[in-house]
Amino acid sequence: MNKFDIHILLAGFSTPERKQLGDILSTQMVNLHYCDLDVAIESLPKAHVLLIGMQGIENEIDLESELLNTTSTESLSETDLQIADFNLAEVPAPEEELENPSTRLEKFVKQLKIACPYGLAYLLAPADKILSLTDAQQNQYRDFIIFPVNQVFLRKRLLRIIIDLQEKFVQLIKKRRLKASLQNSITESARYKASFQQLQLQTKDSNKHLIRMLSNQVFARMGQRASGRNQQLNLLLLEIANACGFQEEEINDLTNAWHLRNIGKMGFSDKILHTPYIQLSIEEQRIFNCHPSLSHAAMMIVRPLDKAAKIVLQHKEYLDGSGYPLGLTGDSISKQAQVLTVVNDYTELVAGRYIDRPFSTVEALSFLDNYATEKYDDYIVSLLVKILPQLSKAGKGKYDLLVKSHDLKIGMCLSRDLISEEGILLLSEGFRVDRNTLSRLQELEINLHESFNIFITQK
Repeated sequence: MNKFDIHILLAGFSTPERKQLGDILSTQMVNLHYCDLDVAIESLPKAHVLLIGMQGIENEIDLESELLNTTSTESLSETDLQIADFNLAEVPAPEEELENPSTRLEKFVKQLKIACPYGLAYLLAPADKILSLTDAQQNQYRDFIIFPVNQVFLRKRLLRIIIDLQEKFVQLIKKRRLKASLQNSITESARYKASFQQLQLQTKDSNKHLIRMLSNQVFARMGQRASGRNQQLNLLLLEIANACGFQEEEINDLTNAWHLRNIGKMGFSDKILHTPYIQLSIEEQRIFNCHPSLSHAAMMIVRPLDKAAKIVLQHKEYLDGSGYPLGLTGDSISKQAQVLTVVNDYTELVAGRYIDRPFSTVEALSFLDNYATEKYDDYIVSLLVKILPQLSKAGKGKYDLLVKSHDLKIGMCLSRDLISEEGILLLSEGFRVDRNTLSRLQELEINLHESFNIFITQK
């Protein structure tokens, strides 16, 4: 629909009135339609403007009244009726009261508005006729035009109606275009949002792989290798973090801190890296204690790792203030850093980086529990003690005990490789002890002058 596609319906006017109105409106770019009051409503077009007059109804009522006053079925012969082609059944009874013109018009307008529900109705009638309408009848119309009236005034009034409607159409078209543009913008925004979210996921995934790759390089520098053991420790950290009620972003930051906590050690000498902490000299320990600050500085360069870097900076701080590098105490240490402290120290103990031999799981847990109140959060240590056996039973973790060869029993399973002091692999992780193995191990101890530390899976 363009702004000139306007349909106007003229109803209830006499022939001269139709001609007068038609001459005025035909000069405009509108579509004119005419109808009588007895037309079938469903046949009418969907008009925007309804110009309604009373003259047509009054003419019909005048005609009916004249017929009633001058013609009687008793005074007409059958021949006269046939000549006049007058149907007796169509002639109202003399005593029937004629319907009021305004009432009849009211009924017609109601039907007309059903055919044109959005049409703007205007009544063109003499002033006295307009004033005689009831409130209900007046409410049927948008406005009234005194008619007949001066030709110049009538032209201006009708043109004003058309111009107003054209302006409304223009605004409607603009509104529809704006709505369509807005909908397109919403659709485009949704598409960009989905694309952005996809890129975010891809970026996070890429960052995760890069962090894992860098973590593996740190392991290699420290003389370790990536293995299933690392995956088990990752799962252990995740289980404890979930038990502590951390949100997804907090867990992501904690995981990144876990993987990059040792990046500050990459510049250390081999002696510092491969010597248990308590065997380092005071000066070497002082150098070693700088690694949280060095890791923090390296991670701060990458903006998405800001929060993880702060966790790493605090992961060697203890509740009693005996940690490093800042000697923080109590609540000054973040909860995430306290979790990382417990899991990291457990890892250091079982890997043998604290004293000159590795701890068993049972020994490490006992060590942490002894210092829980002073250095660690009791609740976090209790979670570690609870979760480790659960993961071990599910085959997703290691829970072992340190024994000597004379404590071995048939059927026991090695939880770690058995390596001699010379670096010779004697038995592999997962080996199940049998009778021959017991005697061979005791014989090897005699021949090598060693007392083997044997780690077995604890049920």
